[in-house]
Amino acid sequence: TLFRSHIFTCIALFIVSSSCHKEKVEPGDDNELITTVKLEFKSITNSSLPTKSFYWRDIQGDGVMDSADPIVLSKNTTYEMNVSLLDETKRPVFDISEEVEEESDVHLFVFKSNPLGLLNVQIKDLDKNGMPIGLRCEIKSQFAPGTGKFNVLLKHQPPVNGKSVKTGNEEGGSTDVDVTFPVVVQ
Repeated sequence: TLFRSHIFTCIALFIVSSSCHKEKVEPGDDNELITTVKLEFKSITNSSLPTKSFYWRDIQGDGVMDSADPIVLSKNTTYEMNVSLLDETKRPVFDISEEVEEESDVHLFVFKSNPLGLLNVQIKDLDKNGMPIGLRCEIKSQFAPGTGKFNVLLKHQPPVNGKSVKTGNEEGGSTDVDVTFPVVVQ
């Protein structure tokens, strides 16, 4: 009877202690897999020019670029550019751009042209705080033909002490996307 009483006490203590010390399981904040960056250019200067799409791809999602289309644009032309971020490992293809737009107050695209004047970018979309996002832009190609590179960065810049910290450049926050396209202006 003493043995039974001891076992019963141990079981009761185990049940009470495990119910008091349950670990709270929280879902992880996994980053989305971005396998494809699509840049779509529609001429504002000349509406007869076809809309062009250029892709940077890492289909395996291993961080190694599979391909980057050269961006080929007409000289001295203004374009509307739309950015799409895709996960092409999923069926159907998952459009991550929608999530970036939903969380636009903590996301910022930064565009860098090398050489500097090859492509001039003006961000057209704004978040709820009036800060730039970069999913929709206006791009003007340089006056003369030339070649170079176009770097697209997506920065995740959450607020600090309740205030937006979007800097307008690559400083601050973490980088969700950092891809480079070759460019030909002809």
